[in-house]
Amino acid sequence: MKWQTVSISLLLATLVTLLVAALIKQLPGQQEALITPQFAGEDLQLGYYDLLSRQREVYDTSIDSNGKTSIMTLTSPNDSRFVLKIYLQQHNSAFRGVTFDYQLVYFAESHQARMIKSILGDSGRNGIAFVTVRSKDKRLLVTPSGQIYSYY
Repeated sequence: MKWQTVSISLLLATLVTLLVAALIKQLPGQQEALITPQFAGEDLQLGYYDLLSRQREVYDTSIDSNGKTSIMTLTSPNDSRFVLKIYLQQHNSAFRGVTFDYQLVYFAESHQARMIKSILGDSGRNGIAFVTVRSKDKRLLVTPSGQIYSYY
């Protein structure tokens, strides 16, 4: 009954390979934290532009990050009453990007129609997805809604 010995050996070899791959984070779905302390420390300003209505919105961001959990605060330099706080939880994804679940923590506004409401509107149910593109010294984050973040 050599086939049992071969089957057990093959099973053990497969398990050892999977364990080693998991330890060095080569398996799909094992991802590093996307919002690193370097990214969280950047002065990031988001701008949204609607060419048809000639509307422009600018937001200053601050990010407090702890591993795969972050709180992002958006404020408007043009409207001191606007504050938006979002809790982001990174989770593993089957595709080659990174997906965050998010919950709105705090929202104070001045009752103006804002583009950012429509951008973040369905994200509470669908999550926020980022695809990462890396070059030698630069990293780009791209969202399906067309937002592009570039940092070193």
